[in-house]
Amino acid sequence: NPNHRTAAQMGLKAAMTLSADLIVDREVPAGTGVSYGHTAHTEEDTRLGVVPLGYADGIDRKASNVAPLVINSQPTKIMGRVCMDQFVVTLPEGATAGDRAYLFGDVGAGLPTADDWAEAMGTIGYEVVTRLGARVPRRYHGEG
Repeated sequence: NPNHRTAAQMGLKAAMTLSADLIVDREVPAGTGVSYGHTAHTEEDTRLGVVPLGYADGIDRKASNVAPLVINSQPTKIMGRVCMDQFVVTLPEGATAGDRAYLFGDVGAGLPTADDWAEAMGTIGYEVVTRLGARVPRRYHGEG
């Protein structure tokens, strides 16, 4: 639609950012099966990390192998199946446990958006943000 303007063009910012700290980082050899069912395999020696969010938190299993993330300002994606409490990512160069993984947020800050997640999973952004459960801690900014 030529009349459609993106949120960034209209000066809008994301109202929500979803992030979590990596809890594990590990070097694995080429050919390593990743997560349940080994739906992904490393093509070369690879550093993998674990993000402590899963389908019990509202991360749809359709995000398996497709959803984008940003770690240390570098793009990556989920590798393997989303599990109940965690998922695996391919780590960008230099990323280690304790670094922050951004699932979605403000495109102006270089983050994927909820709509990017929705497109990867074949749904809409509203479903991505509304399925986040009570286990996900919330911090509200600007309250006073």
